[in-house]
Amino acid sequence: MSGGHQATTVLPYDTAGRPDDAGVRPYGMAELDGADTPYGLAAAAAHQLRGPLSSIRLRLQMLGEGRPDIAELPGVLGEVDRLASLLDQILDWGAAGRQPAPEPVEALDVTAARADAWSVLADRGDVRVDVTGTAATALHTHGALDHALDVLLDNAVRVSPPGTVVTCAVHVIGAHVHVGVTDEGPGMTDEELALAGRPFWRGAARAGQKGTGLGLSIARSLLDSCGGRLDLRRATTGGLAATAVLPLAPG
Repeated sequence: MSGGHQATTVLPYDTAGRPDDAGVRPYGMAELDGADTPYGLAAAAAHQLRGPLSSIRLRLQMLGEGRPDIAELPGVLGEVDRLASLLDQILDWGAAGRQPAPEPVEALDVTAARADAWSVLADRGDVRVDVTGTAATALHTHGALDHALDVLLDNAVRVSPPGTVVTCAVHVIGAHVHVGVTDEGPGMTDEELALAGRPFWRGAARAGQKGTGLGLSIARSLLDSCGGRLDLRRATTGGLAATAVLPLAPG
């Protein structure tokens, strides 16, 4: 991660709901509108994550005040702020009950940035993260591709054996941009591929590891919300090939 991010102050969230300056009653998870929409699940999960994330940020900020010598801390705080902003946006989607407008995104640039961020964890497991492909402008709701890649890279890096490579590739196929993440891990069976992406489902490769089983579900919901999709299949390397597919921006 780069240490050059300038972190902004994030105040603690009220985990019981979101205060509204206009006097509207705060809502809880059960009050989120659009629960049956592609992004309803993501909004519900985001509500539960905002409080813990705020606590993490405050603890990191306190650590930085006592240990200004930690060079990586600004970059970590930047990542926390990025995720907090995404969670706020997801909650707004769920509360509004409407599909947000798509915006253009440079898919190769986002892929390279997320691969760089996850390379820290990959290096610890002796796993290399490579990025290849062509520059392409896709359409997504703000932060959707970033978060989908975070989920896919997290899964890929954690299941990859030492000495292997996780490959991120960006290609244009027809009217869509394909952003693939391929690992050399254990992959999935046909049954697991059919279940993957359902809320709270976890594959055998992640058994015993911490997690909620919501990552792929949220990634799929975010991609669906902007006219995209998440494709999962077995890779020729024996691992998993996961692809975020987004509409190609008109050119």
